[in-house]
Formats: sequence, C-alpha cells, structure tokens
Amino acid sequence: MQFRHSGKLCFEDPIGNRFRWGRFDSWNAGNTGIFLLHDLQQLRGLVGTFAEVALDLVEYSSDQVIFHSPPGGFLWGKTNSEGLITFALIKSPYWYRLLYDLREIVYMQWDEGAEQGEGEWIPAVQDFPLPAAGGRAIEIHADGRVKIRNA
Repeated sequence: MQFRHSGKLCFEDPIGNRFRWGRFDSWNAGNTGIFLLHDLQQLRGLVGTFAEVALDLVEYSSDQVIFHSPPGGFLWGKTNSEGLITFALIKSPYWYRLLYDLREIVYMQWDEGAEQGEGEWIPAVQDFPLPAAGGRAIEIHADGRVKIRNA
C-alpha cells in the first residue's frame, strides 16, 4: 500500500544493508541503481527483443548476477556513460514475492549514507540477494553477445 501512495519503499535487511525501491518512472539517467525484475516479460519491456541465448542466460543465472544491457524503446538515450542500463532478475522467494505483489518494474538504489534515525525503514526478513558492492556482472546484447564484467 505504501508503495502505491508514495512510490517508494525503504528496506533494511538482517545484515544491515539499506536500500530504496522506487517506481520505474523515478529513474533518471544519472542514477546508479538497478532495475529489479521478477519476470522475463518485464525484461522485454526494458530492453526489447533478445536472442534466446541471452534470455536463457538471464533466466538461469543466480540471484547475485547483475546484468548490463543497451536499453530498448523509450529508454534509449537515458543510459549510464557506457550506454547501458543495469538490471537483475530476482528469484529469491521472499524478494520475488514482494516484487510480484507490486506488479511493476522497480528501481533500486543502495542507501549507504543515511543515519539510523532517518526515514521509515522496513525491516526485511531475509538478506537481499544482490551484493551492495562487487559481485558478478554480465553484459548482454540483443544479438546474443555476452561479456563477463567486474561489477
């Protein structure tokens, strides 16, 4: 309910990671967050059509993998300095269910600078599957090209 009214949710997971979820339309080209998806159809909305090999890579990878890809459609021209957007397909049951219930693409940003008393933080039951720093990253393209990157 809070997400529908304010357009954002603020979480703190059991290990102390803090992050904010916002509506898809709150994203700006200069932001350094990640689009969170719960379904491959949402991926097609972000990046357009893809080669089956690239879709399989996204579908069968673990939760901890972050993908970089050229955007499709209306996002073209609103990318990071490399011309890419960042996304992750979340499969962890707890987080998947939250995303599924929201029924939209969510834009997530890590919140490293907030003080303990700032804002209303929702305590999460499980650790968030994506690492705040580092981790595995893969660049994928619609034509099937794949490049392993450092996150």
